[in-house]
Amino acid sequence: MDKQTILVVDDEKKVVELLKETIKKISNSYRILAAYNGKEALEVIEKEKVDLLLLDIKMPVMSGVQVLTELHNRKMWLPTMILTAYNVKEMEAEFQEFGIVDYLTKPLDLVHLKKRIEEVLKNREQKDSISGMSLAAILQVLEMEQRTGIISIKMGDKTGRIFFKEGRVVDIEAGGLSVEEALGYLLDHTNKNKEISIEYLNHRRTEKINKSLTEILLEASRLLDEDKNKQADGEELVDAIQIKEEKIDIQKFDDLIESLKEDIGEALLSTEVWNLSGGEVITGFNPREDVCDLFTQITFYVNEALSTSEYPELGKYYILHLEGGKISVTIPAGEFFWGMLIDSKKTPLGFLLKVILSKLVSAFEEAIAS
Repeated sequence: MDKQTILVVDDEKKVVELLKETIKKISNSYRILAAYNGKEALEVIEKEKVDLLLLDIKMPVMSGVQVLTELHNRKMWLPTMILTAYNVKEMEAEFQEFGIVDYLTKPLDLVHLKKRIEEVLKNREQKDSISGMSLAAILQVLEMEQRTGIISIKMGDKTGRIFFKEGRVVDIEAGGLSVEEALGYLLDHTNKNKEISIEYLNHRRTEKINKSLTEILLEASRLLDEDKNKQADGEELVDAIQIKEEKIDIQKFDDLIESLKEDIGEALLSTEVWNLSGGEVITGFNPREDVCDLFTQITFYVNEALSTSEYPELGKYYILHLEGGKISVTIPAGEFFWGMLIDSKKTPLGFLLKVILSKLVSAFEEAIAS
């Protein structure tokens, strides 16, 4: 395995030598490079693979701030520890967009320095290289585990990054695209040669995305579909997803629910009809909005997994067998979903499958069409 490389950048040679000696005491497995101003640092970064940057802020020729800005403009994310004698709190707000993993105040606490270098480089060394999982599935796992870090997706000469904090996606970078466009591009199954890796680092990136993972993935997927359709038609790509408000005739859905209650009686424990555009329950019987979000996620991830595996897509409905003799039925129909929780002990399963469900699917589609 190649040695991990640390680049020390400070205009004071005594500080550089002190840092080099300190790092050597941590481990002789690190490769240490030095630069004495920002210009020299960028020249090294262009030629060498650097795993950690120790960067002074106030330097002649080119300052540390200019180095960070240039790296940001080049879409390069490099874990960086800032060396400074100035107020750290004021700097944190200024540098949140960059790859800062810690601020080290001069005179340096060498014990803390050793600890942080070991932590960061250990995390970089133990980064996960992922294969056999879709990007959407990876994001779901990270959300469940509430992890913090960065996903890097390399496709040819292009690299995208997804920043996540405690399981939430907080920012996405991919060639200046919007959040949904970037994620749609990264999710695109036609891009087969993806190299996906995850580093569990505290990146300090500010939260720019105030949406749930489900909302982000659905919008990205919808935008990707629209882009592909317009490309096929020879039209220009859309810049954003436009969700149009629709006037919904609730009575038609209410009639469906009443018909279902008549057919299976007390076996119906709850049911909800919801619209993805609004994200809320349109109507229902003992409805739960959290269930709507749950089954929207399940439907999306199942479709995503099937598509990635080149397996047949979901049909007009799917059923989950739950504990206690309960079954969940979900009917996805474009922008509309109909979900229901049924006690299978109180209605014949064969009757439900052979008679009721086919009737429900047809009636639901007719209600939407009208």
